[in-house]
Amino acid sequence: MFQPPLPQLPPEDAVLTDGVLRSSRFGDIYFSTDGGLAETQHVFINGTRLSDRLATGEPLIIAETGFGTGLNFLAVCAEVLRTNSKSKIDYISVEGCPPSKEVVAQALSGFSELVDLCNDLLQQWPRRWLGVHHLSFLNGQIDLHLHYGQAEQVLPTLDFSADIWFMDGFSPAKNPDLWSGQICQQIARLSAHQASLATFTVAAAVRTALAQAGFTVQKAAGFGRKRDMLTASYDKGFAHAKAVSPCSVLVIGGGIAGCAVAGSLQALGAEVTILDAADQPGAGASGNPAGIVVPFLTVGDMISSRLSISCLADTRKFLDAYQLILSDGVVSLDHDDRKTSRQKKLAEQGFPVDLAVYKDAAELSALTGLPLSRSGLYFETGAVIRPQQFAQHLAASVPRLYGAKLVSVSGQAGDWLAQCEDGRRFTADHLVFCSGADLPSLLQLVNQDLGPYQVTSGQLSDLPSTTSLAPSRIALNYSGYLTPVIEGRQYLGAGFDPTGDTAVTAAGHLHNLELMPSELRDLAGDPAAWRGRTSRRLAYPDRLPLAGPLMPGVSVVSALGARGLTLASLIGKSVARQITGHVPPLPYQIMSGLNPQRFFEKKL
Repeated sequence: MFQPPLPQLPPEDAVLTDGVLRSSRFGDIYFSTDGGLAETQHVFINGTRLSDRLATGEPLIIAETGFGTGLNFLAVCAEVLRTNSKSKIDYISVEGCPPSKEVVAQALSGFSELVDLCNDLLQQWPRRWLGVHHLSFLNGQIDLHLHYGQAEQVLPTLDFSADIWFMDGFSPAKNPDLWSGQICQQIARLSAHQASLATFTVAAAVRTALAQAGFTVQKAAGFGRKRDMLTASYDKGFAHAKAVSPCSVLVIGGGIAGCAVAGSLQALGAEVTILDAADQPGAGASGNPAGIVVPFLTVGDMISSRLSISCLADTRKFLDAYQLILSDGVVSLDHDDRKTSRQKKLAEQGFPVDLAVYKDAAELSALTGLPLSRSGLYFETGAVIRPQQFAQHLAASVPRLYGAKLVSVSGQAGDWLAQCEDGRRFTADHLVFCSGADLPSLLQLVNQDLGPYQVTSGQLSDLPSTTSLAPSRIALNYSGYLTPVIEGRQYLGAGFDPTGDTAVTAAGHLHNLELMPSELRDLAGDPAAWRGRTSRRLAYPDRLPLAGPLMPGVSVVSALGARGLTLASLIGKSVARQITGHVPPLPYQIMSGLNPQRFFEKKL
């Protein structure tokens, strides 16, 4: 079935001239030359009565069209500090043409009162990749969900109830798409009861569109040379669900998935314990000595591609922060039997060069240090890491109990009792099953069946550093993968055994050898000298993860597959925020695609 290509962001168009930041595409300025911060304070902070909301200490959802330089966001952070508010804030913003970090740094340099907040924002400034970028500020008090993409495409994929809306962006005369009736209808859909809205424009078309969407609109005194501005209130809608943390959660499974969701839950104030059936860390796939972080891109606009890009951005940020990268960059190669280069088709979609760039065989040979005879994509933000080290950092301070093999579960949401084989008993408000290949049998403890799964095994081959593959400088990804030499060993993976057998076999090593590009097989040495490790995997027909609520009081994060190291962090955050009543960073459209009940829903 034909899929249109994944839309890409337009070229950057922000130009700083004589201290004024302008869009060359729209011919408009980013903020007032009379005082950008003062305008933001007047129009958005005062226009939505933000200080009154902050005084309650209640959680807030603030949404915005047009992030730009982030000046409105910084003003909100400053207001939180000024008022000493305890409110937890989700700030959700959409930006269609993000300016570069360098341009933003220059544009914000004049706001000395925001210097510390500016530095924090610039330090976290996202890569210019389509999708969501989740950033945290003021020690986790404010979460920024920054969606890069066109508002008319992004807003329909989201699901939240905002208390406050900042309608910003270039003027309706310059950029009418951002102020359309369709946009106003989406803003109304995403508004809580008694939401307040403010915008600098009083254009008749905008007033009409907001009124038709259900807002009560009125003019107010404008800023500077602008006589008027608009404020609006929304008396329809529903109050958004209040966050329920702290709550107690048992995470069943101590691999990458379990650690990702457990660490995120703890950061949100939940009381979390990991129950690991293994006797020691790293018993499953998370115990592999090395693994690659790389996106799964598709020829066409598919959930798996959007998910992968957003997750890679989040994971790379985490890995850089904790210095967990063993080797930078991954090359994804074409297959022997491909008549048409899949990697070239992917490159033709116009991905940013810091995400994926197409290179021919000669370029890749020079880059990798190996004699390659095929083209491929180079992912400069791909990486080789130690999975167990990654898992430990994701849940560094979460209590973890080993040998905790679950044998019975009773109770209901808010009152679960879990018992282990050795007699240990635990109570919790919520259960999260993250147990990989053991998931189907464990879910029977809560009378759940997830349908058409497949349990397979994958054998990793552990090579000495004396083979002719040792000159490899960058990880290769094909039907399997090959890492560079890491602390005297090189790793080749990962086989696919549909029986799920966990024995390390000579046949498994030969299979890994056969997966390699044909021009490299003779360089791999004698498989009889290889060591190995095998772990089991869980997969579903659509090869997407399971992530989200399964039943009241029970969630699942599992079946992350070969891209588990790439996907775990952001998926874990999203499920943790679902459980605790916060806004998940991943769009509702993507989370629906990962719904653990999706196969039953299709049948119905």
